[in-house]
Amino acid sequence: MLNQRQELFCQNILTGKSATEAAKLAGYSEKTAQEQSSRLLSNVIVCQRIATLQQAVSIGNIATVTKRKEILTELAQDKHKQPITAQDKVRAISELNKMEGDYAPEKHSIERVDVIFVIGKGYQDTPFLKGGNNEQSQE
Repeated sequence: MLNQRQELFCQNILTGKSATEAAKLAGYSEKTAQEQSSRLLSNVIVCQRIATLQQAVSIGNIATVTKRKEILTELAQDKHKQPITAQDKVRAISELNKMEGDYAPEKHSIERVDVIFVIGKGYQDTPFLKGGNNEQSQE
């Protein structure tokens, strides 16, 4: 269990403060803040708490699919607070279409082509070369 200063230290680290600055803001003295920050960062429980806080923040900062769709819809319908270009609207609609799976995967057919090269005779008749290498196949 962390004490109040350790918890404050973790929260200050999370806001992007340097370790020394985080220690000062947590209530450690100016003279010992650097040593305290080093000690705190080597404490397994403190490091686990920082990791837990970082994970909680990252989960909260990631927009859900629904939220992303809402934002893109606002852009496409020009309901956004800032002016956007027609190109931005098209991109928003395109992204929405991708998220909804409206773009069917393209089907490609591949035909097998066999090419035969005979040493001393060149390329032999194949559907690909239609008649082969005329100079060498007439021998």
